Amino acid sequence: MGKFSRLSAVLLNNIKWWFIKKSWLFVSCKNNNDKLPTNQNYTLGITTYKERFDTYLKPLILHLNHLFPDTQIVVAVNGFHNQQQQQIYLEKITAFLMSFKNVTFFTYDEPQGLCKLWNQIIIKANSPKVFLFNDDISINKAFRKEIETTGILNSNFGIINQSYSHYLIDKSIIQKVGWFDERFPAIGYEDHDYEIRMALNGLVPEFFNFSSIKNEVVVPKDWSWGENDNIILRKYSSANEKHYLSKWEFSEIEKEGFIFVRIAQGYVKLKVGMETPNFYTTTELN
Repeated sequence: MGKFSRLSAVLLNNIKWWFIKKSWLFVSCKNNNDKLPTNQNYTLGITTYKERFDTYLKPLILHLNHLFPDTQIVVAVNGFHNQQQQQIYLEKITAFLMSFKNVTFFTYDEPQGLCKLWNQIIIKANSPKVFLFNDDISINKAFRKEIETTGILNSNFGIINQSYSHYLIDKSIIQKVGWFDERFPAIGYEDHDYEIRMALNGLVPEFFNFSSIKNEVVVPKDWSWGENDNIILRKYSSANEKHYLSKWEFSEIEKEGFIFVRIAQGYVKLKVGMETPNFYTTTELN
């Protein structure tokens, strides 16, 4: 596919999703849910923070509640570097989420790493299978149908549309591989780290194509960590990159003790003394 064709495809897809998002205006989405979740097959988890509340988190919750009124939604509300703004935000998001009995949420004053948010969502999930979503995603009305017909629910680790912005993990994977590494202090490379650890355990992710979800890939204007961490690649943490590079040794060619890992596009070996701690007990998964 040539450059012009790729740009045309992107433009057409953006136009399509503009109409999809506008179509939700004609759907009567409830601003509350007075029923506790009964669907035990899977839980929907979302990580979010202050900047995304009105633009992405609120419409996403309304749309998910409309499609999954019987399903537990767990929302991890990250902290923010400006505490005055954070407290105002926490009051607003708490008032909003408390209207949904199918929503479990937890909040932080200070910013936490994405790995900690993921771990806590998994701990609080009532179901063995947990979807982990970024907040800056859009969905259409076929999203539940795709979840329940594509076969992803038969997977123990399923990535949607080649992106860790939306994927499924079964709690059995945590028992085999371990928890996400909370030594990553912010955001970035936690997906690489976990897929490497999966490979070391003889596991590989499965991939599923969904037409009902779009990753908006929003670049933050002011992220949770403020100026306490440098941004690399437009939206990732330099501190996370530092930990990643201190943990793993890489090679472009096959070497003894190294293993090929898809996401690293090369061969990887754990550095001595950098094993991932056991942050929680497996009893937390019950």
